[in-house]
Amino acid sequence: MPCLDKMSKPREIAMKRLGLFIGLLGLLLSLSIGQQAQDEALLQRARAASDAVLTQLLARLNQEYQQGGAERGVQVCAQVAQSLTQQIGREQGVNIRRVSLKNRNPRNAPDAWERRVLQQWERDHKAGKELKEVAEWRTERGQRVYRYMRPIMVAMPLCLECHGTQIKPEVRRLIRERYPNDKAVGYQQGDLRGAFSVRITQ
Repeated sequence: MPCLDKMSKPREIAMKRLGLFIGLLGLLLSLSIGQQAQDEALLQRARAASDAVLTQLLARLNQEYQQGGAERGVQVCAQVAQSLTQQIGREQGVNIRRVSLKNRNPRNAPDAWERRVLQQWERDHKAGKELKEVAEWRTERGQRVYRYMRPIMVAMPLCLECHGTQIKPEVRRLIRERYPNDKAVGYQQGDLRGAFSVRITQ
């Protein structure tokens, strides 16, 4: 009997350790699944906000272009684009803006993280690679922030009337009046124009 007792104790200890390990593993797995669900929900919010800005801004630009041509389009971008983007951000509960390495509006200049993503996309685009959305958690000023970027391409010939290589003199004049430091010209169809950038704080 004493021999049996001595043999059972190590086995009992091993079983307890195994139980603790399995419990810890289950807890870590539960936390991981919870984080994945949260990340997916945030990703869907960021995509929805980007979709809303793209859809509503294009609809407004097309409407104004039909009524007044490229000149009217420039005016709408100057007067409406920023406020529309901010309004959608408030509705979706996110901070969203459009950024570009060749920005027209100074407010659309990228921050350091956005610049790195845009520069990587430029390299990928030149290499013929598909440009994919980017999403990651970052710590900024001691706060945990969910960041998301989605590329904006020059998809329509209409875009080139204000951003291409052969812009009408009257449109160039209007752009210079409103944006004296404009860099958003010289594009061709299919080029990377910039990105939707979304921040969500937790």
